Amino acid sequence: MRFRRLLLCCLLTAFAGLMSGQAIAAFVPSVVSKSGAELHMGAVEWLPGHPDADFATAHTAPWQWQPLAKPNLKKQRDGAWVRFEVDSNATSAERWYLSLKWPVLDKVRVRLFYPAEGEWGPLMQAGDHIPKRDQPLADHNLVFPLELRGNERAVVYMQVQAHELMALPLSIYDETAFAAEKITDVAMISLFFGGMLVILLYNSSLFVFTRDVAYLLYVAYLLSALFYVLTITGFGQLFLWPDTPVFARRFYALSAALCFFTPLLFASRFLKVRSYGGWPWLVTWVLMGYWGMVILVTLFAPSLGRYLMAEPVALVHCILTMAAVINLWIRGNRSARLFTIAWSTLLVATIAHLLALEGLLPLNALTLHGQLIGMFAEFVLLSMALAERINHERDRRILAQQSALQASDALAQERESRLQAQQQALEMQIRNNEALEARVYERTRALEEAKRGLEMVNEQLTRMSVTDALTQLSNRGHFDLMIDEEIRRAQRTETPLSVLLLDIDHFKRVNDTYGHAFGDDCLRLVADTLKQHGQRAGDVVARYGGEEFVIVLPGMNSREAGEQAERVRAAVAALRPAHGEQRLELTISIGVATLQPPANCSPSQLLACADAALYRAKHNGRNQVAIAEADEALEPSVN
Repeated sequence: MRFRRLLLCCLLTAFAGLMSGQAIAAFVPSVVSKSGAELHMGAVEWLPGHPDADFATAHTAPWQWQPLAKPNLKKQRDGAWVRFEVDSNATSAERWYLSLKWPVLDKVRVRLFYPAEGEWGPLMQAGDHIPKRDQPLADHNLVFPLELRGNERAVVYMQVQAHELMALPLSIYDETAFAAEKITDVAMISLFFGGMLVILLYNSSLFVFTRDVAYLLYVAYLLSALFYVLTITGFGQLFLWPDTPVFARRFYALSAALCFFTPLLFASRFLKVRSYGGWPWLVTWVLMGYWGMVILVTLFAPSLGRYLMAEPVALVHCILTMAAVINLWIRGNRSARLFTIAWSTLLVATIAHLLALEGLLPLNALTLHGQLIGMFAEFVLLSMALAERINHERDRRILAQQSALQASDALAQERESRLQAQQQALEMQIRNNEALEARVYERTRALEEAKRGLEMVNEQLTRMSVTDALTQLSNRGHFDLMIDEEIRRAQRTETPLSVLLLDIDHFKRVNDTYGHAFGDDCLRLVADTLKQHGQRAGDVVARYGGEEFVIVLPGMNSREAGEQAERVRAAVAALRPAHGEQRLELTISIGVATLQPPANCSPSQLLACADAALYRAKHNGRNQVAIAEADEALEPSVN
């Protein structure tokens, strides 16, 4: 593709000394046979241009054919002609397969010429501009069956057209070798897709659980790479858009642009480029703006893409982004280290791939798919970098907690020192003034109790943040959090959710008659009873305020909640707490409201329905259960 061609230019400069002084050998396609048949290949010749010529003209015209030194014609705006001879020693006709493992070529037209008879074979054509149904063989590569007659020479003519890099990794297989090669090729690419999907699902699940936007942007980068690989391997056209070549051309350009755009978004978030500022931050935003424009042009005005100078910008992009990441590494960014290594693996694999296309390395399955191997290694290393960042942030939180604990210990020691000084002063006052001994003793005792109280408060802060101090039930703040979460869970799982709003009848009279201390005992007694009726997993029992309580019952419908409320009411009525020799009749009224998905409501609406039902229970005589109706009025409850 065109972006990789830019990197190739730099590599050719580096290897100029290697190539100097060497004779240019003609390129000969590889022949693979596993059936014992032999096929003799001639050197490949090529001819630039002449897009309007037909095969007969290309065969007879006095044009100067040139030897093809390597399987790469760079970029040929007007296409090219390619030919080579094949000679089978078989005594009967045989079928061979010409495989062109560069499926992003626009159009490849192939015909065989038989010099002995002066005849032409049928026209075959393939490429991403040709629907799969019109290609000679349904394969992710461009494959052409060659019918070779026994003991006869034939000439293969190819007309190749491509807007991108015109690479020609040609191989010829007999039927047995072609089947084996196809299995190996598909297995390697399938392993790549399988591994990438595992990484994709793993990081998607991490985003769901952590809600870290960096994982979402990493998943977007993964998807862009998968779409790009679907295009360059031919699997996209084979399985997803076999008969829509227009979509294939646009999707190829779009996925390539996304492969530049999405890693910028991911790197900006993951490496926190903005916090470092400077030129890396400026470069990141300028490149994101450019590739965003390329994406929009590709989607809505693809004909303007030729004016965007994507090839030189892609080269500058690779250089600047690598320099920016290395700069962040030098400036102490821990994540930039693995990030640089990850990108380097893709770069090295791409270099090997391009060197193979230039003929400097063997062109085999490893070098042909080397970029996929590098891409997979890159994503594995990036996943490791994400995991390393999580561990680093966890260590930072632990260190912060340890610092907070140390500060708390220092404060406690300081308080202890102050208390000891005060105690010594009090002891001196006791020795000097016997009359004030009792008073000083009480003050010292009070200070010690205050100290113990502070220590107990420090130990119970976490529990008290969600617990009502009097009843040891969940407090109002914790209930508000839980009811909102339970409503969302009920909507998600489509299960009912019931709320019991309870109020102790005539509790003000209990306080006025027997005192607040006895009233608090009654509240604790009722709370213990409610706990016994809210012990299922997910049940929430909370003190709502004053003498009001609330029970959240996930999974209970209105009928079941009403039955549970009646059991609670009966249990409270049976308590009969004692005040001296007198037994007090203690009763509660309960309002029941149920949310039945797909209906939806807010926590305040659900509680308002329960409160309205509670009001009705109070109004009807108290010590009873009332279940909210569809048209329940939202009126305040009555004590």
